[in-house]
Amino acid sequence: MTEINTGRASEMMKSFWSVQRYLVRMMHQTAQTNGITLPQLHGLMMLHEQGSITQKELVRRTRMPKSTLSQSIDGLVERGWVCREINPENRREVVLELADSGKRFIEQLKQQEQSTEHQLNLILSTLDDEVYHHMIEAHHQIVEGLKEQFSDCEGGCRHD
Repeated sequence: MTEINTGRASEMMKSFWSVQRYLVRMMHQTAQTNGITLPQLHGLMMLHEQGSITQKELVRRTRMPKSTLSQSIDGLVERGWVCREINPENRREVVLELADSGKRFIEQLKQQEQSTEHQLNLILSTLDDEVYHHMIEAHHQIVEGLKEQFSDCEGGCRHD
């Protein structure tokens, strides 16, 4: 029988929280530097990753309140970075997609030296490839193990 090290969970959560705290601070700084809000940046990045997506699905994936996301998207539409259209197959659905100017903005963000992605790439480049791949694999194993704990989604959890 495997002995469980009870301090590992606490240590791991502290580690993840610390990394998350600094990533969020970096994202906030990137957003602020570029004259947008953190929810707008999050929405842009998600649209860049997903392509065309319904506003309802974007709310689900970002886990932002519907009103916050809606206001954020309004600002992005006004800037011409996001296109918002009614789904012709379901008139109650709003489909969002990055406009060409939004795609160019994201590419500009990625090139900025102070951007989150650029800074994280610099940090990750200091890791040995083997260490990096072990870390990614460990994160994958943790996520898969956590997913098993929420398979029935009692208590109103949302699927990712």
